[in-house]
Amino acid sequence: MLFNTRIALAEDYDLSPSQIDEYQNNGHILLRNVIPESEVPELRTAVLRTHEALKDEEEDFQKAFRITQNLWEINDTVRAHVLSKRYAGIAAKLLGCRDVRVYHDLTFFKEGLGKSKPTPWHQDGHYWPLDTEKCITLWVPLIDCPVDMGPMSFVSGSHLDRNAEHLPISDESDEYIRNLVETENLSVAPAQYMNAGDATFHSCWTYHAAASNTTERTRIAFAIAYYDADATIPLQPPTNERRAANLARWFPGAVPGGPAATEKNPAVLSPRD
Repeated sequence: MLFNTRIALAEDYDLSPSQIDEYQNNGHILLRNVIPESEVPELRTAVLRTHEALKDEEEDFQKAFRITQNLWEINDTVRAHVLSKRYAGIAAKLLGCRDVRVYHDLTFFKEGLGKSKPTPWHQDGHYWPLDTEKCITLWVPLIDCPVDMGPMSFVSGSHLDRNAEHLPISDESDEYIRNLVETENLSVAPAQYMNAGDATFHSCWTYHAAASNTTERTRIAFAIAYYDADATIPLQPPTNERRAANLARWFPGAVPGGPAATEKNPAVLSPRD
């Protein structure tokens, strides 16, 4: 089954020039059927089992969602998806680069019945210790995800600024970005119904948020973060504690000004390095 999965995940995704323009203008896009329908059940099972195996490392972000990270290092099915040329090909085309590297993968489990809080508005870039603007996250629900389950909303065009870079995900970041949206009349793209296997791609600089999950089921989502394969580590030290921690965790041995390329960051489209 894993062999067949690898064949399916090497198939090119038909991405149009208008979709590339949409992403580059807005900083986000929803694409249908990114994960082939036949592959969703196996990935969902693998993600659930691996998340459970990493339970001791689980982080709970203010009761908004629960995450575990780098499942691809311990599960072959997850690894096949994280290193999929199909997904990486989409990311590279949207970013406009020759190849992408893996930053890390992570789960996003959001409890149902209103037990989870809304995910505050934030910019992921606060956490990324890279010297590049070409960073992107694929976010995919592994079960059908209606709007009341908490798929993401985005502020279109917000990837072009760094106004909230100094703020971690928090009530403060939520209030700050809500104020920007109101005072600067920014355009909010509301959450949309997503089938299992549909995916959003968003820049690490795009403001995004999610409502609480009011359905009876836990939202089971999986994400893969990529960046330009030619990116480097900043010359200056990290500007906050989370960036410093992520630099040490996801880029072991990397040096300031050097390539952001370690054994944890394989280039996906090129021959393995």
